[in-house]
Amino acid sequence: MTTLFTGDTGLFRQFVSVNRNFTMADVLPSLQATAETLLPRFLGDELADQITSRADNPLPENPTADDLILNKALFWTRSIVAKLGFATNLIFSELQIDNDGITVSANEGRRAAFDYQTKELKRTLQEQGWQALDELLKLISKNPALFPGWEDSPYYTQYQNALFGNPVEFSKYYPIQDRWLTYWALIPFMADVADRMGEPALARIEALPNTVNETVRGKLKRSLLRALAYEVMIQAVPGLSIEVVGANVQLNYASQYGGKESYYTPPGRELLDWVLGNLKGQVAVFWENFENAIAVLEPSTDPDLSDDALGLIDSEGPFVMI
Repeated sequence: MTTLFTGDTGLFRQFVSVNRNFTMADVLPSLQATAETLLPRFLGDELADQITSRADNPLPENPTADDLILNKALFWTRSIVAKLGFATNLIFSELQIDNDGITVSANEGRRAAFDYQTKELKRTLQEQGWQALDELLKLISKNPALFPGWEDSPYYTQYQNALFGNPVEFSKYYPIQDRWLTYWALIPFMADVADRMGEPALARIEALPNTVNETVRGKLKRSLLRALAYEVMIQAVPGLSIEVVGANVQLNYASQYGGKESYYTPPGRELLDWVLGNLKGQVAVFWENFENAIAVLEPSTDPDLSDDALGLIDSEGPFVMI
């Protein structure tokens, strides 16, 4: 795999602007180890090599649209490696925070402050690093022709057979903001919900009389998928590393994919019960809408009733985001 960073401190600081007393020689082993373990894990060897090889090929003077996309992939990849790799290398020296001028050293009497600043920096780096991976995956999935190794990546076959084909599809029914890492964490729960609830309900739609047209069937299916998406969330929330921010639920990537983090505190029982209660209340409404709409179509129903049922299908309510 091509080395993404060399001894050029200026290049590295484009991705990690926080100052700390270090040399690139101190950091490079952590960066290389991160690249060699994390990139193949999510991208596969072929795709990881394809993207990192761009580091040896400067952007042309007159770049094409494809050149810009490939260069953006290199940018996100460097951001991933710089931030997550540097987060593993915060065990010594003085820490300086650029944006507010705070300088905290691990001197006698300042250890607690130093530890706090280090912990906060690690949290920020990890959040930004995992978010960069999400952005890279979005870019690749939208431009598969430019990234031929995508179809051989470790997670590709998993989502090809999933109830919702990709995070964009899932986000139509429950807003996960098209995030691949959130979507991948949900895939095992999708399989369970599909087997227990999705297949029987889809069979009911397929068994409707021929007088029920494709427009009605499509709206019934979308109504069903909305209910199934919420069922996935109900199954997933207790088992994932989530954080509750206001009314929103977010996946903590560092804890979910990087291992247990000391700064991550899962929501308490009362808060978790509130989140699940919200989800269950919404899914009950969605199932009722679906059942009412399909029930009037299943027996020998007058086709003219189909339009009357449609008003029950597309209703939506408040939601909790992940």
